[in-house]
Amino acid sequence: MAFIDWDAAAPGPRSWDLGFVAWRWVPFWRDEKCEAHGLPTGVRDKVRRFQLLLDAYGIAPEIGIMQLGIERVRQMQQHMRDLAATGSAWEVELERRGVLDEGALEIAWMKEHAAELVRR
Repeated sequence: MAFIDWDAAAPGPRSWDLGFVAWRWVPFWRDEKCEAHGLPTGVRDKVRRFQLLLDAYGIAPEIGIMQLGIERVRQMQQHMRDLAATGSAWEVELERRGVLDEGALEIAWMKEHAAELVRR
């Protein structure tokens, strides 16, 4: 299995992409958002799912993956804000719905749980 994000495709480290994939697909979301989407809550399930993702890619868990993932989320959020500022319809809609503001909450969640997520 592979994840490809053509919207922001660019050369970069593997852990940059894995951090982004984990944010969206583990997902590294607050319990309230997981609940609203019918997903399991709590850190334990996210640890398990993140380990499965890392194992599938043959990557050892380390805090650097989380740090790069956080930076990637930050960069993507800024990219979407920049697009919204130029009038890009989809990003304007995301901003209007508050989706872009959720990125800061998710980054805070990732920072709070980073060490636990990479512990074996």
